[in-house]
Amino acid sequence: MKNNIKKSSICIHALTGVLLLLSCFFMYNFYKCLSGFVANEFREPLVMLPMILSYLLPAISFAFYFYSFYVKKMSRPVSIFYISFASILAILNLALIFVSIERFASNSALGVYDSLLSIFVKFPYDVIVVNVIILAMQVISIIALAKPKSKLADFKESLLQNGKIEVKRYEYALLCLLAIWAFVFTGDGLCSFNAIENVLYDARLIFLILWVLLIPISNLVFLCVKFEKRDISKTKKIVLLSSMIFANLLFGILFLILELVTPGFIIHVGKPLFLIAFSVSIPIEVIILILIMVISTVLLTIRLISTIKEKKA
Repeated sequence: MKNNIKKSSICIHALTGVLLLLSCFFMYNFYKCLSGFVANEFREPLVMLPMILSYLLPAISFAFYFYSFYVKKMSRPVSIFYISFASILAILNLALIFVSIERFASNSALGVYDSLLSIFVKFPYDVIVVNVIILAMQVISIIALAKPKSKLADFKESLLQNGKIEVKRYEYALLCLLAIWAFVFTGDGLCSFNAIENVLYDARLIFLILWVLLIPISNLVFLCVKFEKRDISKTKKIVLLSSMIFANLLFGILFLILELVTPGFIIHVGKPLFLIAFSVSIPIEVIILILIMVISTVLLTIRLISTIKEKKA
């Protein structure tokens, strides 16, 4: 029995890792589509919205999945709300995509969407698959809710890992806001390796890639997992919390040094990474990165001090 539970837990954690990575990729595409929509002054909303919403929906679904499997089992009303929301949005996305399918297919054949990350197939075929899968999952959830004593409902219940992450509802809502940007930046950082040869022209690009790739997602993990409450030694807790605080400070100091030595260096180096900033001439992404580091450092420092005091006691 214990071996079965352990295997189930490993499978769920592996699935979570895969879904997390996919969410980062989809959020990157959402980010690119949204930045293009902004740059084009919100033209052609019926063409752009199905792209934007189709790439956003997987990340929303992951947030509900993570909460249900790791934090707390969703109540029946919340489950019904999510199933309804995801189903309606997936159907709307599919409807809008098929309305313009000839145009999307033609543009895809011409390479218009080559700048978007292709995980399995290119747009629009990737989002059609994603929307269909999400819609199918909602049908399965409806059956499980309608027949709580069915084998399907029992199987779903056996997979739940509730209680692994100790966060309150308001904390989770705030973490979801952080996750949106963490996913965007992680996908952005991963995709930037496609142009890694640009490092030969300006080595500062390495700093920017590592900054967007590692810092936001690492802070999200630390704030969500709460290592100070894990069943590990206090020394490990202190080391872990200190390492993340140090990483934030290190990247913050390096950014400050680079900015002081060569003011506005991001304008010359960071265009592939900060698309919205260059669309509206405001360093939105950089400001958000700095805010993530500052807020995370403050929260992690409070947790570190609390852990140290607890150790002395």
